[in-house]
Amino acid sequence: MTPESKPDAFPQLLSRAYEEQHSEIAFIAGGKVYRLARQRLGTITDMLVKETPFGCSMPILFMEHQGRRFYVLPRHGEGQYRVSAPFVNYRANVWALKELGVRRIIAWTGPGSLTPSLEIGDFVLPGDLLDMTRNRSRTFFENKGIGLLRQEPVFCPTLEKASESVLGEYGTPVASGAVYAVMEGPRLETPAEVKMLRQLGAELVGMTLAPEAFLARELEICYHPIAYVTAFAEGVGGEVDDTERRKRSDEAVNRIPEITWSLLDAIPDTPFACSCQDAMLRYKQRGVIGDDFHEWID
Repeated sequence: MTPESKPDAFPQLLSRAYEEQHSEIAFIAGGKVYRLARQRLGTITDMLVKETPFGCSMPILFMEHQGRRFYVLPRHGEGQYRVSAPFVNYRANVWALKELGVRRIIAWTGPGSLTPSLEIGDFVLPGDLLDMTRNRSRTFFENKGIGLLRQEPVFCPTLEKASESVLGEYGTPVASGAVYAVMEGPRLETPAEVKMLRQLGAELVGMTLAPEAFLARELEICYHPIAYVTAFAEGVGGEVDDTERRKRSDEAVNRIPEITWSLLDAIPDTPFACSCQDAMLRYKQRGVIGDDFHEWID
C-alpha cells in the first residue's frame, strides 16, 4: 500500500452532520495513546474519515471532556495498528485537520532513547529533528515554486511553553530541546545506526515526526511533540528487562489523560509567541498565493 492509497478497511461514517468548528486543538497519537482515547480521554461524539486531495485521512475522533472539545487522530489507524510509520498518509492527516479548523497540534510520540540520561518513562519536549527518512511524501507543494520555509525553531514555541507549564504542574520530570532522529522504519535501528545517530547528536529515535512537523508548518499550524520514552536503543542504557520496561512505559502513558486535559485548558490561554500562523506570509505578500490554503496546491 502506498502512502497515497485509500485504505478500504477504515470506517467511512458519521452518526450525524458534524460541526466543522468542533475545536482548534488536535492531538495526533500513536497506538498506546489512541487506546487511552477509546477508554479514558473523554467521550467520542463522532468519527470522521476525511477525503483530501492527497487521499483518505486516518479516522479523526471528535471528543469531549467536561465541556472541552478536541480531536484525536490516530496515526496508525482506528482499532488497531494497521499502518506502520513509513506508510502513514501524513499529508492527508494534516490537511484534514486544517480543513476542520485546527490551529494547534500536540503530537504524542513514544521514541527510544539514545542516551542513558533519558530514561524509560521520561517525558521529553524535543527541540530539533534529524530527518533520516527516504521514501515519504514530504511536502504539499510538489512541482510548485513555494515552500522554501525556515525550520528555526523546528517546533512551535507557543505550544512548547504551554507543554512545559503543564508538565511542571504535575511534577513530571521533563527534558527539553532533545534532538529526535526520524528513521524510515518499519524495522528498528541496527547497532551501527544507533552509533551513527549518537555521533550526529541525536538523543531520541523514532519514526513519526517527519514529515508531519514540516507539513504542519506548510499549512501554518502550530505543532509540537511530547515524547514519552518507551525503550533504550540498541547498546544504550543499562540492563532493563522487558517487564520493567513495560512497567515504566505504562506508568508514563497512564499520566497522559490528565496531561491532555490540562493542555486543553492551558493552550487557549497561552498567547501566540510564534510565527507558525504566518509561515507562508512571504508568498502572500508577493501575491504568489492568497489566504485560502486550498488554492496553494492548484
